Amino acid sequence: MEESYAKRGYLLEDFRLFHLKDDRGTEMDAHYHEFHKLTYIISGGGGYVVEGRRYLVQPGDIILVGSRCVHKPEFAPGDLYERIVLYISPQLMKDSSAEDYDLNEVFSGKRGHVLRPGSEFRRSFLSLMLRLESELAGSAPGRVILSKCILLRALVELGREMDKNGTDLPVPVAAKDGKVLEILRYLDENLTADISIDDLAGMFYISKYHMMRRFREEAGISIHTYLSDKRLMLARDLMRAGASATDACFGCGFRSYSAFSRAYSKLFGSTPTGRGMTGSVLPDNMNMIE
Repeated sequence: MEESYAKRGYLLEDFRLFHLKDDRGTEMDAHYHEFHKLTYIISGGGGYVVEGRRYLVQPGDIILVGSRCVHKPEFAPGDLYERIVLYISPQLMKDSSAEDYDLNEVFSGKRGHVLRPGSEFRRSFLSLMLRLESELAGSAPGRVILSKCILLRALVELGREMDKNGTDLPVPVAAKDGKVLEILRYLDENLTADISIDDLAGMFYISKYHMMRRFREEAGISIHTYLSDKRLMLARDLMRAGASATDACFGCGFRSYSAFSRAYSKLFGSTPTGRGMTGSVLPDNMNMIE
């Protein structure tokens, strides 16, 4: 049976903040969100896998997971894990960007998914996060406007920090099998191509069964499901841009419209012509979305 991952949670607001503290650890499958996710680690340490790249993270680290990036936190039970988690709408980032600065670039992953800033920036950034938390929890007039201003300031300062020469952007822990990252890159660059498991194994000079096992262990997802769901997300983008469901189906590498329709409905909760769900309230159980 193929392994699978799910989109966890929806976001109706422009952004939402959670301040969490527990020692239960994180036991969940790889998954993705439609929204950007920022995590500031206050205490605790563990692993974090983003798009097949595993990082070792520590207090003061800022984890940046872009919309639709497959990810999985790996924190062991018993250690106090405190973090501030922000979920942010990509549309808010687009609407708030300017000609000289694209806020979505903060979550692009082009320079990595983990930032390890110096102590001065850590204190400043945490102060902004706590002020944002306080403002959101309050009832003062204009709190929505001021909260958005604090968020945007934090993201601009974060982007500037990432652009500084010498800023520490932790390198992912080397995969046990280096071919996994090569395979991920190849799949992302060839989503619409006719790709079979046998051809992929031959291309990378690796046993088919070894490749499937190592990919699942490193990326937290099977090759089949990774490729299928990425194609489905691309198909939905094409339909939103005006393409017919049929053109999107075959243009994204699916061979059967009925199989495409079933997979689309399973992933998005609607038929292709229904365009998928538009949103819902984030559940209170954070292990369902983190």
